[in-house]
This record gives sequence, structure tokens and C-alpha cells, in this order.
Amino acid sequence: MRECTLFEGLFVAALELVGMDGTVLFSALLGALLVSAARDRLITNTSRRLTICKKGLLVFVTVGVGHLFEPLVTSLAPMLTRGMAAFVAAVVVIPISLKVMASLDALDPKEIIQRWRRRG
Repeated sequence: MRECTLFEGLFVAALELVGMDGTVLFSALLGALLVSAARDRLITNTSRRLTICKKGLLVFVTVGVGHLFEPLVTSLAPMLTRGMAAFVAAVVVIPISLKVMASLDALDPKEIIQRWRRRG
């Protein structure tokens, strides 16, 4: 038990040294794991499921997004702790980003330009 607390202390000290809050990082990781697990449960077609490498990349990106968007969520919802804000950011921002990317892929730029020309 003594080694675990020593390890945790070193981990928190290392995070503080590079300017990261351990609670924020841990909460963002929990949000990332939730997003990754939920994505796999929602996809029934096994050929569309992510590989282990892509799942790891999704978790890594989601942790980063949760950590980066934590100040924004904290400013929008000041009643949340920094950890809760990081969790919310990780869970909300990635699915919205994925939906926007899918919508942008479906757009036809030529059709949009033609519509703008007709209106003008």
C-alpha cells in the first residue's frame, strides 16, 4: 500500500511539474473510455468497429480534447469542478465533432456554390 501512494504522489508531482492537474487528466480519461466503450456498443456491424490501434488513438484524442476544453466548460458551467468539466468536455465534444465531420463529408461543394449563385 505504501508503494501505491508513493507512485501516486510521483505521478501527481510529475503532472504538476508539466502544468497539468491530475484530476482533470483522470476525468478526461474516464470520459474518453466512456466514449470508446459506448461507440463499440452502438455499432452492431462488426466490420465497422475500430481496431485496437484506432481505439487507443480515439482514447488519446478524447483525453486531449477533454483536457483542452475543460476551461471552456468551467467558464460556461461554473458550478462544475475542473474534473467534472473535463469529463463533460470529453464526452460531449468528440461525438459532436464526429457528427460535424460526417456532415461535412456528405456535402457537395459544387452544389453549395450553385445554390449561392442562384440566390445572389
